[in-house]
Amino acid sequence: MIALLLLDLQCDFLQSSGRLPVGEKRAIAVIDCISRLLTAAPDKGLHPIFITNEFSPSDRVGNFFRNRSAIRGSAGAAIDPRIMAAGRPIFTKEKSDAFSNPELVTYLGAHEMTHLVIAGVFAEGCVRATAKEAVRRGYHVSVVSDGVESDKDWKKRFGLWSMRRSGARVLTSDEFFKKKAEVRS
Repeated sequence: MIALLLLDLQCDFLQSSGRLPVGEKRAIAVIDCISRLLTAAPDKGLHPIFITNEFSPSDRVGNFFRNRSAIRGSAGAAIDPRIMAAGRPIFTKEKSDAFSNPELVTYLGAHEMTHLVIAGVFAEGCVRATAKEAVRRGYHVSVVSDGVESDKDWKKRFGLWSMRRSGARVLTSDEFFKKKAEVRS
């Protein structure tokens, strides 16, 4: 089974009124790609798993630098309603790397998931940290480049470059679907 890890697709990051938005154009692009991935998931053998930030209100220093985004229990910490998340597993984290939540590690192991497809925001932050840690742990990692965003083009380019350099395969959603079709044939 292939896990589709969807990181930090939360209101504070994707909505223009959010506390740390990637920007409307970038948000629409990533939401469109994520929607295509979720729609195709059953046919492509993808098991969607959402990972969200959930920061403690008492982390004053961290919250200052994050503009108080994704505070546990806030409206901004919710998954953006434009994304079909209902009925799918959701794991929270307080650090960049999704593997900092041991429940995710247990879940992936229990479902014998060794291939991870990763998308979400921020390319240079949580997406990069998660992809690099997944490679370090021995997972086969694919990053969907048009399913990844940041608030600046250079940050996205850096994040994708860094993930590729660490051993993750970086490809567009079209390339991913084509490759999956070739493997199944």
